[in-house]
Amino acid sequence: MKIYITRHSLTQWNEEKRLQGWQDSPLTEQGQKDAKKLGEYVKNISIDHIYSSPINRAYQTAKLAFPDREIIKDERLKEMNFGDYEGMLISSLRENKEYHDLWYYPEPERCLKNGETYQHVVDRLRDFIDEKYQQDPMQTIFITIHGMLFTVFHGIVLNLPIQRFHEINQEIVRGCSLSLVEYDGQSFTIDYIGNDEYLEPMKNKIVYK
Repeated sequence: MKIYITRHSLTQWNEEKRLQGWQDSPLTEQGQKDAKKLGEYVKNISIDHIYSSPINRAYQTAKLAFPDREIIKDERLKEMNFGDYEGMLISSLRENKEYHDLWYYPEPERCLKNGETYQHVVDRLRDFIDEKYQQDPMQTIFITIHGMLFTVFHGIVLNLPIQRFHEINQEIVRGCSLSLVEYDGQSFTIDYIGNDEYLEPMKNKIVYK
C-alpha cells in the first residue's frame, strides 16, 4: 500500500504561533494558494482514496487540493489533543515544564493537562493504517493530517519507541509538502519526506519547541 501524506496548509494560528490541536483557525490566503499548488502537483498521480482529519483546516486543505474528489473524514487522523494549552502562544509555553517535557521527554502516557497521551495517538493512527492495508494491500491512499500527528506517523514508520520521538520533532513538516511511504503489512519504506519543490520558499519555519 502506498500512502501519500500532507500536513494541512498555513493557518491564521500558525502565523500567530499558537498551539492548535483540536481547536481550529482558518487557512490564510497563502495557505489556500499552497493547497491548490499541491493539487496541481499531484493531479497525475493515481490515488484510490483520499482521507482527511475532520478538523476543518485539514479538510479544507484536502478540498482545495482535490476539488473534484470525495474526501473521507476519519477521526483517527485528528491532531493530538493538547488539552488546556490549545490556543496559547508557543512563546508563552516554552518555559512551561509540562509542555517542555511533552516535546523533549516523550513517554507513552505523557500528555498535557486534559489532553491526549502519545500512546492513544499512536494506537488510533496505527489502527487507521492497518485497517486500510487489510481493506486493500495494493491501494494508493492520500491523507491530510497535522504537525504532531505527522511526527507520530514518522515515528511509526521508523519503528521508534515513543521515548525516541523527540529525535524527529525538531521541526514540524511544512504544510502542503508531500511525503510518500509504502507499507507491506509488516514494515514501511520511506520514498521521500517533506517534498516542497512546487511551493514558494518559506520565510519562517514552524517550530513548537
